[in-house]
Amino acid sequence: MGIRMVVLVDVQNLQETFERQGMEVRYDALRDHLKNEFGVAEGEVKFLAFIPYRRDDDRRMRLIDALSFMGFRVITKPVREHPDGGMKANMDVELVLEAVNLAPVVEEMVLVTGDSDFVPLVDYLSRKGLRVTVFGPGRGSTSVELIRASDHYKNLDSLEGVVIPRFGHENTLSEEG
Repeated sequence: MGIRMVVLVDVQNLQETFERQGMEVRYDALRDHLKNEFGVAEGEVKFLAFIPYRRDDDRRMRLIDALSFMGFRVITKPVREHPDGGMKANMDVELVLEAVNLAPVVEEMVLVTGDSDFVPLVDYLSRKGLRVTVFGPGRGSTSVELIRASDHYKNLDSLEGVVIPRFGHENTLSEEG
């Protein structure tokens, strides 16, 4: 039996969104949830994680290694640092190329991101006859346009055990409410 589904995870988008909230993503729980929800066996789904990194960022390097051991194919590239101190850490092109190349051999694509930059990709995949499901951060962090373009949207925050308080940080949301 071949690959029926591809899961494309925009790790940078998730990390930035949830770290601001004092939360983190358990990628193993996300992987297990998606396999169960879509009823796919290990050999029927391909998990890809897209991660920019700096060589001196030990935490990011550990995440890359952990995702690899969890069964994700990890696509990385070094962060470009500009002379003015700014950084470029975008993996959108790599994610789109993987999606377009894999589209002819799967029935369904799952995008794990909230980034509106992927609306044209969702439109393209839909025109090719694929079902596209988006799992994105809640609380207004997922683009409304991305939600509208997808066949189905799920809030990552609502998946039990997937988004958890970051170790050593208070959950800022409980302090607000």
